[in-house]
Amino acid sequence: MPYYRCTIVTAAGKRTALVKEAANERELEASFNNNDHALIKYAQVDDSAIFHSKKNYNRNIILEFTEIMASLLKAGLTVQDAVALCATIAAEPKTAWLCKSLLRALHGGLPLHKALKMHSPSFSSLYQSLIRLGEQTGSVAAVFQRMSGYLRNEKKIRGKVGNVIWYPLMVLFAAVIGSVVIIAFIMPQMADFFLAFKPGTDQGAILELSRVYRSVWASVATFFLAASAVISFALLRKYSSRFLYFSDYMFLKLPLFGIYVKAIQTMDFSFAMEMLTGAGINIHSALQETSSVARNRAYGKAISEVYAMLLKGEQLSKAFGLYKEFPPYISTWIAVGERTGMVGPVFTQIRQYFQEEADRMSESLINLLQPFLILAVGVIIIIMIMQFILPLFSLYGRFL
Repeated sequence: MPYYRCTIVTAAGKRTALVKEAANERELEASFNNNDHALIKYAQVDDSAIFHSKKNYNRNIILEFTEIMASLLKAGLTVQDAVALCATIAAEPKTAWLCKSLLRALHGGLPLHKALKMHSPSFSSLYQSLIRLGEQTGSVAAVFQRMSGYLRNEKKIRGKVGNVIWYPLMVLFAAVIGSVVIIAFIMPQMADFFLAFKPGTDQGAILELSRVYRSVWASVATFFLAASAVISFALLRKYSSRFLYFSDYMFLKLPLFGIYVKAIQTMDFSFAMEMLTGAGINIHSALQETSSVARNRAYGKAISEVYAMLLKGEQLSKAFGLYKEFPPYISTWIAVGERTGMVGPVFTQIRQYFQEEADRMSESLINLLQPFLILAVGVIIIIMIMQFILPLFSLYGRFL
């Protein structure tokens, strides 16, 4: 529905502005008939004019905001009161600024998930989708509790990954700096010295020096090609929906990493289903809503396909079993729920299982990452020695 920026006068005679959603202008005007606000004027605005913020907040700010909101909502405060109180008790000034920005949007008539959309670079699509579902079911407090644990676990994993890659990256950085110094300063001086004292007398040395320079340019070209490939991949994922779906589908097919991605996606999906079915929403509607929760496009499309098959009368467990995007564990436990007539509570079991699986697999992947990085850095350093260092020693031997 379109949005309208309205100028109103309150019962106290204060003039203020707010943003309100309505199907049309008649519905907008009618919405003010039964309250103490007088509508003076209004104008339709684009989504882009509402959901836009130049401020980006880092993960630590989002984590602090989420943890404070989880505690305040658990204590029984309303969303608006919790955001207002968060602005006063937050330790970080940027968290307070974020809360004040969200509070202005809430006072303007926007629901929380659309207020979060103003800061989309900071709040992920998963975060926004779960808050939207929480507002629909009246379980926003549970969503903040879930996101608080999710972000804490993500921070823990990032810290472990940082500890793993720090040493190999430092070694690689030192090797690259050393190679740059050799190529930029030592090699030109050696070439000038050689040509000055032995002009044209040793063609082999000249050819060796030329080969080193060719290796340098080949390495530089390889680096730029690799960087271009990474940038192109990111741009294609951003601007091509087909490529985004294809790459997400391939991520699910990768050995080890694909299983981990499935576990993460299934954990998010089962949490959303657990929340919706626990609020009394039927399986059909819950499936339709949760397709937006999946960050992996291929996984989300598979959920939509299951929903379509369910509308045609297909059994839910059989529909899940037909798609390889889902782990077999889902269809097995849903079949158990269908036999007992209690499919909704099964999603709690699925969520708990894949939450433990995701934690276990993240530890395993981190343990595999360290030796892989050390091996990769070792190979790169050996190549650099073979291309740059050994030829320089060979040239140095010709001077003796």
